[in-house]
Amino acid sequence: MTDKRRPDPRCPLRPGQPCTLCHPNATGPQDCPVVYLVMSDDELREGLHQFRHRT
Repeated sequence: MTDKRRPDPRCPLRPGQPCTLCHPNATGPQDCPVVYLVMSDDELREGLHQFRHRT
């Protein structure tokens, strides 16, 4: 028997976290207003890029 559960969507802003913590009605990054705001703003998107690549 195959497990047909859908994978939990992951947040592109907080790697490893589910994509429902910031906005409870979001079903994934495609309809999350927080992801939309960050990805549509050049400065925020660049800041996210720098944060994710800092080690």
